[in-house]
Amino acid sequence: MTSRAPAKAWLIDIEGVLVRDKAYVPLPGAVETLARLDAAGIPFCLVSNNTTHSPDGLVADLNGAGFSLTLDRLVGAVELGATWLRQRGRTRVLWLGAPRMADHWRGQGFELTDGTDCEAVMLGANPELSVDDLDQALPALLDRGADLVCLHRNLFYLDAAGHRRLGPGAWAAALEALQGAGQVVTIGKPSPGIYEQALKRVGVDARDALFISDDPVADLVTAGHLGMTTAFVLSGKYSDHGVLGRMTEDDWPAIVCAGLSDLADETLS
Repeated sequence: MTSRAPAKAWLIDIEGVLVRDKAYVPLPGAVETLARLDAAGIPFCLVSNNTTHSPDGLVADLNGAGFSLTLDRLVGAVELGATWLRQRGRTRVLWLGAPRMADHWRGQGFELTDGTDCEAVMLGANPELSVDDLDQALPALLDRGADLVCLHRNLFYLDAAGHRRLGPGAWAAALEALQGAGQVVTIGKPSPGIYEQALKRVGVDARDALFISDDPVADLVTAGHLGMTTAFVLSGKYSDHGVLGRMTEDDWPAIVCAGLSDLADETLS
């Protein structure tokens, strides 16, 4: 790991960086690292593509795992997705993400309906998604001109048992190929918008921010293009740096390290 001048703010992915995938068991030193950031007066926020929890539920689960967080420390695809829909008057939604999130979307004022009567088809992580579920999107996209709203484009994620599961990026690629008349938008990473919102939250320019993730392809390329310093931790999706061979050298992260606590030992000591 290469030593760098301390960043003025940290932007931190959650799964594979703070906690062990969907099991939400804290990774070694993660709780202590956030406490060290607070003690050092370094602002940070969590930048998450999580679509299986409401923002309140996600913070509650993290706090239940030993962290001490408030909702203002989270910038996530779910909250930004709701904002995008409201700003464009999309109230009737075909939700193809985790069924447990249905009540959250209703509580936010959206009507969950089928593909014959919706204004937006919305994708989130859903390991139980079937071909029949995807078929519901056909009339919406091909006949009604509904928007395809991808809360993120991750191709896979790790479940609570550490098994790889297809993510919404795979389904988004299939539905996008239909070339419906509506918009196709990505809300979370790797769309620049979520990074820009996170920078506003911590109040620094991109050049003064450090972005940490276990996914260099889906998360760190955009962060680097925006001018942030990027750190790839080997505590989540990838246990070695072999994945970098799939990327151009210009997009490689500035730092590769075992985990968040190692990064803190190097940069906060």
